[in-house]
Amino acid sequence: MVVFVIYWKVRMSQKQKEKPSLKPKKVKGRITTIKALPYKGCMVYLRRINIEIFEYLVVIKKQIYSSYWIIKPDKGKKDLNKDQVVQAAALAMAGAVATVDLQLGVKLDKKTKGIVKTFEKSRKKVVN
Repeated sequence: MVVFVIYWKVRMSQKQKEKPSLKPKKVKGRITTIKALPYKGCMVYLRRINIEIFEYLVVIKKQIYSSYWIIKPDKGKKDLNKDQVVQAAALAMAGAVATVDLQLGVKLDKKTKGIVKTFEKSRKKVVN
């Protein structure tokens, strides 16, 4: 009888230890963080919301700057493919980098200014 009581107490204490522990599960949410990385001393967060919204959040001098893009999948498809997600994340990262550079007052060199000028000329032709 004594052996049974000791075994029962040990068994109960093991069950009590196991019960409150949480087991991790794979949870899929609506907001997914694609990347979180520092850029020039500011944290940049790239996020995907639902299927088609891509957003960046930048923390600069204790203030948050953000912007988002809506990129829809091709007709007849429910989700973006991997290449499209990578391109959308690159677009959001470019926006975040431009925001950080603008807020910190970074000046462009001559080569980059030339690239921007060429891009703006071609963009005006496409828009009009």
